[in-house]
Amino acid sequence: MIRASRIDIASLAKIAEQLGGDVAGGGVLCPGPDHSADDRSLSVKPDRADREGFVTHSFAGDDWRSCRDHVRKLLGLAEPKAKPKEKKQKKTGDGKPWTTLGTYIYRDADNKPFLRVEKKLDDKGKRRFVQSYWNGSGWVTGAPKGPKIPYRLPELKAASETTVIHFCEGEKDSDTLAKIGFIATTMSEGSSAEWDKAATKHFKDRHVVILPDADVPGRKHGLKVATAIHGVAASVRVVDLYPDRHDGSDVSDWITNDTAGVKLAKLVKEADEWEPTGPATSEPSEPEEEQSEIDIEIARLARLPVIKYEQERKTAAEALGVRASVLDRLVQDERARLGGDDDTGLQGRAISLAEPEPWPEPVDGAALLDDISKAIGAHVIMPDASRDACALWAAHTFLLDCTMISPRLAITSPTRGCGKTTALDVMSQLVLRPLPSANVSASAIFRVVEGFRPTLMIDEADTFLRDNDELRGVLNSGHRKGGSVLRNVGDDHEVRSFSTFGACAIALIGQLPGTLADRSVPITLTRRKKDETIKPFRLDRVGHLVVLARRLARWTADHAVEIAATEPTMPTGIYNRAADNWRPLLAIATVAGGKWLERGQAAALASAAADIDDAALLELLLGDIRDIFAKRAANEIDPADRIPSAALAEALAEIEGRPWAEYGKNDKPLTQNKLARLLKPLKIVPENIRIDDKVPKGYILERFEEAFSRYLDPEGSSEPLHRYNPFKSSTSELFQSATAETDVADRKYEKPYNSRPCSGVADRRGGGRRRGRSLRLLRSCRWQRGSLQRRPDGPAP
Repeated sequence: MIRASRIDIASLAKIAEQLGGDVAGGGVLCPGPDHSADDRSLSVKPDRADREGFVTHSFAGDDWRSCRDHVRKLLGLAEPKAKPKEKKQKKTGDGKPWTTLGTYIYRDADNKPFLRVEKKLDDKGKRRFVQSYWNGSGWVTGAPKGPKIPYRLPELKAASETTVIHFCEGEKDSDTLAKIGFIATTMSEGSSAEWDKAATKHFKDRHVVILPDADVPGRKHGLKVATAIHGVAASVRVVDLYPDRHDGSDVSDWITNDTAGVKLAKLVKEADEWEPTGPATSEPSEPEEEQSEIDIEIARLARLPVIKYEQERKTAAEALGVRASVLDRLVQDERARLGGDDDTGLQGRAISLAEPEPWPEPVDGAALLDDISKAIGAHVIMPDASRDACALWAAHTFLLDCTMISPRLAITSPTRGCGKTTALDVMSQLVLRPLPSANVSASAIFRVVEGFRPTLMIDEADTFLRDNDELRGVLNSGHRKGGSVLRNVGDDHEVRSFSTFGACAIALIGQLPGTLADRSVPITLTRRKKDETIKPFRLDRVGHLVVLARRLARWTADHAVEIAATEPTMPTGIYNRAADNWRPLLAIATVAGGKWLERGQAAALASAAADIDDAALLELLLGDIRDIFAKRAANEIDPADRIPSAALAEALAEIEGRPWAEYGKNDKPLTQNKLARLLKPLKIVPENIRIDDKVPKGYILERFEEAFSRYLDPEGSSEPLHRYNPFKSSTSELFQSATAETDVADRKYEKPYNSRPCSGVADRRGGGRRRGRSLRLLRSCRWQRGSLQRRPDGPAP
């Protein structure tokens, strides 16, 4: 509840609602005075020390008085009563009538207190910086004697020489960067102070990046620092985050929209080294004339979402006195200037892939993988083995140069609402160069892999992948190093090779096509129960995951050679293609140490138990077809040795717990054409068969004899029935047991005629030589627990 004269700290959500903004950290980000509803340039934070209970900060440079009036009006707060006049105090900085906005402690190289800087707001709204020094027992007002030292000096000293040091204009900015893992520092008194030459030694042989504030004093200060440490530091770079602004914006403002510092790290990495003779030494120019109202309106429109702009464009064009098409071009140019579209004339946006800045300190591999596995499990419900597999696969994306195989990560679920997209979003924050897409063409895949080698994060694959043979072929080829496609390029049609090798995660409802599943590490999700709790995932709250990605970048870089040389121990039962898939992941687990090799092996075995490949699917189909022919013979259907294609497909779809009920397109039942394609590799094709006076397309039992003898065990079914889920046929989770009990499927498939022998059926029905030959196969079979098995002892007793 909000009181009439003061803000109530305990009601941030209510405050955000009234201000038209969002809760962010310990405060609210909302539209500033006279700003659009989508604007979030005003920060409002509760402050018990303030007489109205809140402080404001405008990232757009709005007057603080206007901001406070704006907040009061929306919250229904009364104007504060004027304070009684106080006796004039000396400017001693004792802070009694002032509000403290922040306190910053400088510590020397031995981590002992040295200087305290208090940022205060006086009774006139002016910022003050009060200094105190440590006398060994307490703080004494005034600057310390002797040379100055950098802020956060112990961390600077402890960082390795290869670590980038970020030099900011103020302590607040340094703390902001330190919270997300950067090494950052500044000097007291900011841009107004002369450089203390004694401080230069602290930057000897260090790689320094200077981040000036976006105003003339800030940029002059940045040049002053760069000049002072140039020649002493190993390298100096000056990165102006807001080159087109003159409003004092700083790195803390930048981090508001780049919460994990990913874009900042990219800018720093791409920045050129500063040289005294370079353009950075020129004096910063004074701000140009203030923008016209038209410029301001165009800038506002350029920042709107596409739908919002479309709704406003005609009204805005009329207000500005221009045609809507002209306004479109002006807004497009402004978007390009703001970085929203740097490909003039092209549709879409240029691809920009994030690479995490490696953690400054060495990282323990086992502890890191533990943290990643826990972080994944905090957002998505999945078995422990699946979390471990995801953690190892995330590390693998940083190590493609160390392996010949890159297994696909197959994130599947039986239905919607199981967390596939969330799982993909979480993994996207952990892997190297993630490139999300909910639809993609084959040509886009090989071109983007050739140009950027991203980690492909493909979502909604069930809507476009199964019937796209070309795309499946490209994704299959990317499983092995050296995989490529050939295309004609240019007017001369020159043949060029495009690499397809790269990491790829695929999320879909149902199962991957067989050839892709064979090249994948399966992660199967189920819908969350009501009593299962997870931490909601938000793309603007991913700092904890980005820190893990930075640690992963450091650990994989430090151990890449060792991982490449490791031949891991493969668990019993993992061989052939499955061993190829798990070898790079288990090599990572081996080098990480701790219990991770055992955990990785357990994950490999769990994935193998859940997997079904093309060969197993074909065996399952043959076994079911053999059962259907046997049933026809047992039920004395004439003729028993042949069946129309439509009838066979229908009979297969009716078998409970098998995939045939949803094997067709869009999870519809198996069709005659699909059945024909499945049997084609065995050279079994539908043919004209005579049944009474009709000649439909169908199948003859004799054509299956060789396939039955080669692929099915005459003494038992090719796979134990408990491998297949006996649930209703509409589920997509057909290949995973819902229980550890091995006899569940047996009980599910028991029939009244379990022990009825098949011998004697052919004797009763008779028939020609061909029919008699086919039915001899059935005579040697008996029903047992729902599957047809050859009897070892000849005819029935």
